[in-house]
Amino acid sequence: MALFSDFLSRALRTFLAFSYLVAFVGGEAQAQHVLPILGTAPLLGAMSTMADLQERVRERHAMFEIAAQDLGLTDAETQELVDHIMSGQVRWVLVPRHLDAMTWAWDGSVYMYRDVVIPAGEYGWETDIHVGSNVHALFIPAACGNLSLVERSEQVSYAPPPQLPPSCPSGLMGNPPNCYTPQCPSGMMGAPPNCYTPQCPNGMMGAPPNCYAPPCQAGCATPPPALTQVIVRTTVRQEVSWWLIPLTLIGFFFGGHYHSQPPPGPPPPVRCPPVDP
Repeated sequence: MALFSDFLSRALRTFLAFSYLVAFVGGEAQAQHVLPILGTAPLLGAMSTMADLQERVRERHAMFEIAAQDLGLTDAETQELVDHIMSGQVRWVLVPRHLDAMTWAWDGSVYMYRDVVIPAGEYGWETDIHVGSNVHALFIPAACGNLSLVERSEQVSYAPPPQLPPSCPSGLMGNPPNCYTPQCPSGMMGAPPNCYTPQCPNGMMGAPPNCYAPPCQAGCATPPPALTQVIVRTTVRQEVSWWLIPLTLIGFFFGGHYHSQPPPGPPPPVRCPPVDP
């Protein structure tokens, strides 16, 4: 299945390239050529950054010079074009759909086609070379890298694609690269947007952290100092010496035996002697 898919993909690319080649070779007999897709016969290949463009021009310098000459540029104008690319003097623009001429490459050879219409929405790089009162507006679409030409009597500015303005990460303020952490104004506490002015506790004066009790004015009674209740915990330990146990038993035994008999009774009453008459 994978081999079949690879074969089908290769066949499709070959068919598109062949159609592209036929369109270019037979272009002289046509008034205008509409290309439904870019990239089937690339000169520099697909690119996405300025560094990619500069690297491809260095790698395919000979083919790039031939393409510039096919567009009608002189050696000096070709060198100026290369200098613009290497120094970054090119603009990222929306490439116009109608091009006076476009170069392309196939099997190591460079070709050119005139009066070309490309798909809408293709972006790429532009640099302008002034020749007297005319301007060679040179375009390099990013999808294929095919050096293209539009002849103008004056320079036309193309609006670059819209870009979203950079923003600071969540929780930060400002604009990159000057992002910062928001702070409450001096004298306030909290974090934006919830900033607040600190207050001293009720009955205190000043401002935190320098809060203080207001001084007593004339005629006001000074409250007595607050009494502090102190709770002292005591522990009573009861210890009985072991030697008291036998003494207690002995005392109980002898004490009980001594009092087991009742005490003697009271003496008899004294009687008076009889009295003679």
